[in-house]
Amino acid sequence: MESTPDLALERLHELARGVRDAVVLDAEGRLLAGSEDLAEPAAALMRATDSAAVEIADPRGAVYGVRSGGRAIVAVVDPPSLPSLMLYDLRAILDGLPEPRAA
Repeated sequence: MESTPDLALERLHELARGVRDAVVLDAEGRLLAGSEDLAEPAAALMRATDSAAVEIADPRGAVYGVRSGGRAIVAVVDPPSLPSLMLYDLRAILDGLPEPRAA
């Protein structure tokens, strides 16, 4: 069965404890799955860097973002979280999605 952005977020919630919210975005930052409230801040975060992975943390929690294959996944996570494990899970979930079709 082929994965979808919605199924990818379900998988994220199964794998990673403490995920408060998450989104999957296309290459232009449009929402493919997840919270509409998080979509624009997540897109702005990913536009702010050329990096393949982003981590922002403080005592209240963390935001992790990963981009690959023309998409990005961004998650807001409660503390404590292990950055290397979160980034690994996000990459694995994103890489499990089929390549976007050319328009």
